[in-house]
Amino acid sequence: MKDRIVPLIRMRGCITLSAVAGTLLLALAVLIIFGPLAGLLFELARFFGAGGGGSALAGLLTGRRLVLLIQSVGLAAAVTAAGICAGVLIATALWRRSRAFSFGILLLVLALSLIPPYIHALTWSSAITLFNQGLTTIGAAPLPSSGWLVSFWVQFMAMFPLAIFLSCIGFASVDRTLVEVARTVRPDSEVLQKIVLPLAAPSLVAAFGFLFVLSCTDYSVPSLFGSDTYALDIFSVYSATGSAGAALITALPLLIITVAVLVACRSGIRRLAQTPNWTVGAWDNPPVVPGPVRLFQEGAFLLLGLQVVVVFSGLVYATGSWAKLSSALAFSAHEIGDSLLIVACVIAIGIPLAIVISRELLLPGVRGSLWWGLILLPVAVPAPLIGIGIISLWNNPAMPVLYGTFLMPAFAALSRFAAFAAIILYVQIRAIDPALIDAARVFSRDTVATLTKVTLPLLAPGIFIASAVLAALTLGELGATLIVTPPGFGTLAIKIYNYLHYGAAAEVAGLCLFMVAATLVAGVCVAGAVAWWNVRGPGSRCKKSVMDHD
Repeated sequence: MKDRIVPLIRMRGCITLSAVAGTLLLALAVLIIFGPLAGLLFELARFFGAGGGGSALAGLLTGRRLVLLIQSVGLAAAVTAAGICAGVLIATALWRRSRAFSFGILLLVLALSLIPPYIHALTWSSAITLFNQGLTTIGAAPLPSSGWLVSFWVQFMAMFPLAIFLSCIGFASVDRTLVEVARTVRPDSEVLQKIVLPLAAPSLVAAFGFLFVLSCTDYSVPSLFGSDTYALDIFSVYSATGSAGAALITALPLLIITVAVLVACRSGIRRLAQTPNWTVGAWDNPPVVPGPVRLFQEGAFLLLGLQVVVVFSGLVYATGSWAKLSSALAFSAHEIGDSLLIVACVIAIGIPLAIVISRELLLPGVRGSLWWGLILLPVAVPAPLIGIGIISLWNNPAMPVLYGTFLMPAFAALSRFAAFAAIILYVQIRAIDPALIDAARVFSRDTVATLTKVTLPLLAPGIFIASAVLAALTLGELGATLIVTPPGFGTLAIKIYNYLHYGAAAEVAGLCLFMVAATLVAGVCVAGAVAWWNVRGPGSRCKKSVMDHD
């Protein structure tokens, strides 16, 4: 009897310890991710208490700000609509391709989508300058190098890779069995129009909403081309007044729009994440599309190829030589070190938080739906507001040790990007066969052994991918980092953005090339690590061990 009771007591103790650790991590996630929003609400209440709220609300949407809001929403809507249309063309074309080709394109566009928009702005600015020089030599009128048209084009090309990726996921969510049945009685063009597109529509609408919010809350590209946006005005108000309450009131119209869009698309985003296979292979008998559609598909691929060429060749050309690249890296060694420190901190804190949040996202009913809404909420908040909220939360006598350290930009990145890591791990958990976990729980003697020998090895591919995404997004984060970075501390993103206003010098291009190369290398390493882990590494051995016991 004693031999049975002792292991049972140990198992209950491990379960209790695991539950306590999970609760503490969840509380920490709420503090770091949602704390800035609470800080903003506190500052708003204090602002109204001081009597400044009434006058701020009275002049909220009059004159210049109303025009800014209309322009910002219009730009974001136009960029997103163009991106989704081009993404759908490429997504439908990939159906006709092999699995290897489709997977390669998805890896490429995912890597491109992680490149910060202001780097796209640098490369396209250089490309437009070179093109205008050629036009001038033949006596033609040059293309505009600033304004809304250029802002639209560069923003569209920056969002284009992510639009392709999300569109491919949307089409992968369509049940192929239904399409095959429809193809037996109707032409392929009619099946695409009346079956495939309607089935993919909810996912595509969710992708549209997600891209719209990202574009609407980003001000880096328009500001570099001389176009003011509403998100930039929020930053300007805070810089001029130092009042978080005034900045939040200024942001209310944009917040209402972005939050409403995400709430409306929440179920669709959840459906995107639930797609069982994001890289569906080619058809045995590929669908035939009409000739005009193929022309548009080829045009979309040409746009993607143009984007790749401009990003890489533009940076290489602007950098000039290895000597200039080495000089730029040596000149920015301090900022590179600070950026890598923030990235390491974000990964170390963000992955455990993302794991516990992903478990909440799996829950059915009201609790799971509530967490889906909460985790998407920071995505709808403009980056400057996140930075302002962090100052409001942490700049108080209770937190004298943490405020003013590198943890502030790390917390800013966590608040903005933890949702992406949580959704990636949510997808990874859904891809795991539940029988493996159940078998491990039956044959394992304690929870800790199950966690370290089964659960974490099975989660490892998702952890690798989430870490790479967090690293790339944190390395390029700008809007909130500009506000919370302490004196004497700098990041590559801030240095690049500041220098871009003085022209695309070789040093800036070299730093951008370093960031792009780091993003691509991280993507390739993660893809290779995931493949090795699943085929020959601990992941495959873990599955084999569990199945042998079973």
